[in-house]
Amino acid sequence: MPRLSFEVTIPPDPQRQRVVIVGTDPALGNWQPERGLVLDRADDGKFRGAADLPSGIIEFKVTRGSWDTEETFLDGTVALNYQYLVLHDLDVAIEVDHWKDCRPLDHDWIFGKTIDCELNATAFGHHRRATVWLPPGFMRSHDSRHPVLYVLDGQDALAALGTPANETLAADDWVRRLARRDLIPEIILVAVFHSEEFGRRDEELSPQWDGPRMAEFLVKDLKPFIDWTFCRDRTHPGPASTGLLGFGLGGSLALWMATQHQGTFGRFASLSTYFEDLSVDPPHECELIRQLDSARIPEGGVKIYMDHGTLLGDFSTGAYQEKATAALSQKGLREGRDYMINVALGAEHSLTAWRARLGAPLTFLFGKSD
Repeated sequence: MPRLSFEVTIPPDPQRQRVVIVGTDPALGNWQPERGLVLDRADDGKFRGAADLPSGIIEFKVTRGSWDTEETFLDGTVALNYQYLVLHDLDVAIEVDHWKDCRPLDHDWIFGKTIDCELNATAFGHHRRATVWLPPGFMRSHDSRHPVLYVLDGQDALAALGTPANETLAADDWVRRLARRDLIPEIILVAVFHSEEFGRRDEELSPQWDGPRMAEFLVKDLKPFIDWTFCRDRTHPGPASTGLLGFGLGGSLALWMATQHQGTFGRFASLSTYFEDLSVDPPHECELIRQLDSARIPEGGVKIYMDHGTLLGDFSTGAYQEKATAALSQKGLREGRDYMINVALGAEHSLTAWRARLGAPLTFLFGKSD
C-alpha cells in the first residue's frame, strides 16, 4: 500500500505540543481523534509520522487528540478537511495556524489595520490624503519597530482599498504572506494618493513636471509625519529601512528620487518604468536616463529594483531599460546586490501583471537574506 508521510508545523505554544491525524481510514482512527495517528516531535520542533493507506481518496484533519482541539484558522474558523488522492507514496507538509481551544485573534492582529489620514502638503499648498497600513505585528505589540514602504498611486496600492470595480496591487496581502514565511520583516505601507483632478496624476508623478514637488511632499511632510507623529517612533527611519515603489510614471518618479533623495530613501522599486515621461523622450534623449547616468550613487548605498513586461504598454521599455542598466553598471553597482532587473516575458502594462510579481521587489528591497 502507498505510504502517506506527514510533517506538521504548529504554533510555538509550550502547552499545546501534540499532533494527532484523524481521518477516513482505520490507520487514521476512522474519524475518532482518540484513535488517530499520533505524530512524533522531532528536534526541529516539527511533528512527523506516516501511515500505510489503501489507494484512493483519503480525507483527514489535524487535531491534538479531540474535536475540541482541532485545527482552526487564526480567526477561529474550523479548517476544512484535507483531501488527497493516494496512488503512490506521498509527503504532506502542513502548517497549523491555530487551535480550537485557543482564543481567536482579533481581525487587526491577523490582517493589519488600515487608517486614512490627511496632512498638509506644503509644496502643493493644500492637504493631501494618505492611507497607512499597519501590519499585524505592529498591532500585536506596543514597541515593535518596522521598515516603511511608500507606494505611489496609493488609490491602487492596498487590497484593503479594493472594490469590485477597482483592482489593486494588494501590497498588504503580499507583505503579510512574505513576512509570515520570514522572507521579509513586517513592513508599514503608506499609500500616497495623487490628485483626482483630470490629468493631475500624470503631472504629479512626472519627474519633468510636478514630480519634484511630490518628492518634496514625501521627504519634508509625509515621512516626518509617519516617523515621528503617526507611528510615534515605531519605524526604522533610516534610508536602509525606507522604500518607495511606483509603477508607470510612478516608477519614473521612484527612479528619479533614487538619484536625488538617497539620504531619505534607500530602497526603490520601479515597475514598468515610463522612461518617456510626458515629453515622450526617445531612448537616446531620455532625461531620466541622463540624470541616472550623472547621479552619484555609491556602491552598497541603495537598492534599486526595476522591471517591465514585453507586451502592449511595456513593449518599448526594453530599449530604455538597457541604457538605464548600463548607467548603473558603469557606476560600479553590482547586479543582485545594489540593483535587480526583471523582464517579465509575456506580461502587460497592468495592475494585474504588477501584482503578480510584487513579491520580487519586496524581497529584493527588504529581504532577510540575499
